[in-house]
Amino acid sequence: MTNRRLLFIFMLVVGLLLLLLGGFVFTSKELKMVSSLCIGFGTAISVLGIGNLLSSFMVSAVEDKRIKQLIEIEVNDERNTRIREKVGYMTSKIMNYVILVLVMALGFMNVNKMVLIMVASLLLIELALVIFFSNYFSKRM
Repeated sequence: MTNRRLLFIFMLVVGLLLLLLGGFVFTSKELKMVSSLCIGFGTAISVLGIGNLLSSFMVSAVEDKRIKQLIEIEVNDERNTRIREKVGYMTSKIMNYVILVLVMALGFMNVNKMVLIMVASLLLIELALVIFFSNYFSKRM
């Protein structure tokens, strides 16, 4: 548990260091993008470090193991697995139609052909992925 707390303290220190670098060191106009990135990443890392550090003090080791065991059972439950598979399938099916409508709308708007080809290639990539994963899982299961 102390190793995890040290990691969270390290995250907090790195986040604060990035915040200070972005706010006070990279102040010229040429480094404005670097400054913004440092501030954004620094904020995110320090908030994660603080949150995880506080939760490590609030949750005991025994309770943490019990929570992890319950989460593992919930994730591996057959019903939940089937629900996730069905959600992924339906999302993919609907996104096919959304991308198709987008390609047609871009075609009617006379956008650059390269943009149209790039968006249309998403449909071809998805078809290739469906074929690949169908073959992969048919051999594996």
